Amino acid sequence: MDAYAAVLTTDDELLDRLLTTLAAVGLEPRVLSDPGAVRAVWREATAVVIGGDKAERLAALGLPRRADVFVAGEDRDSDELCRWSVPLGAAVAALPSADSWFAAALADATGRRTGAGRLLAVVGAVGGVGSSTCAAALAVTAAADGLRTVLIDGDLRGGGLDLLLGAEQLDGWRWPQLAHATGHVGDLSGQLPYVDGIDLLTGVRGGQPTAPIEIGAEQLATVLRSTTRSHDLTIVDLPRWLSPDVLEAARRAELTLLVVRADLRGLAAAREVAAWLPSAGTQVLLRGRRVAGMSPDLVEESLGLPVVACLADEGSARLSAERGEPPGRLRRSHLGRACRQILGQLPVRQLPVRQGRS
Repeated sequence: MDAYAAVLTTDDELLDRLLTTLAAVGLEPRVLSDPGAVRAVWREATAVVIGGDKAERLAALGLPRRADVFVAGEDRDSDELCRWSVPLGAAVAALPSADSWFAAALADATGRRTGAGRLLAVVGAVGGVGSSTCAAALAVTAAADGLRTVLIDGDLRGGGLDLLLGAEQLDGWRWPQLAHATGHVGDLSGQLPYVDGIDLLTGVRGGQPTAPIEIGAEQLATVLRSTTRSHDLTIVDLPRWLSPDVLEAARRAELTLLVVRADLRGLAAAREVAAWLPSAGTQVLLRGRRVAGMSPDLVEESLGLPVVACLADEGSARLSAERGEPPGRLRRSHLGRACRQILGQLPVRQLPVRQGRS
């Protein structure tokens, strides 16, 4: 089937601008005026572009989550467009200021249809719940299963995923080299530190002091577009504060894993975070000392999200961490089994084998 974009708007001026952009990237438009007609093309369209004039009516349909959805309008309507971003699972294209980004995103969508990797986002509901350990363990498990895996540290104020994997001394690009990335970047394989079958993107460690690096939503989206084209599985470890880059990654992810501490305070904190995450693609990993005493049914009822796995604290995991062993390497451990259970929720299609690395 030829690539095409479903365009939903009755705003003639906006439609003219959208058609010009689509022509520039070689994407055939299929213009629709009735939100109900979008349902028939929702899954098959290469991209879906929703005019701000139709956003509310389309959101009311409750269509399932998908990638490459955009809500578009004029710059002066930016606040209104942003209001529909989460309900629609859509990136905001306020025009003309976002013209170049929008064109790049549409061009990227045409390339992703032939072999898109999956994106899994991990976010902790509270500090210290072990979300970074879970993200690293998921990457170790996926790589051991033969998937081309990249692990991205989106929480540069945390302890660092490179430490968890013993990669802090390895050569390769870190976030400072990509802090100004926009539009398109090529395949990052071969540029990033590589350990145990995992490409790794983290912050800087050691050396001379540098100014703090803040990852912007556009920079993170640029990197994620690259890695989901080149890798079978991208795992991004996100901070629990809900900045635009966190919401952008959660919006793009096929699965967002919310790591919840198994006690009442952890559950209360999770409710605050879950309210901002897209419910269609978010599942819960329940972990902690008291996990056996907290019913998954209670958690699901409280959060309105399914519990994908329960993970009790285990002494062997702490001992392994103290010895510098990557988490998740012991496949029969509670953590290893939980990772396989989580990855089972995210069917991954392996991309063609890349030359140069096995």
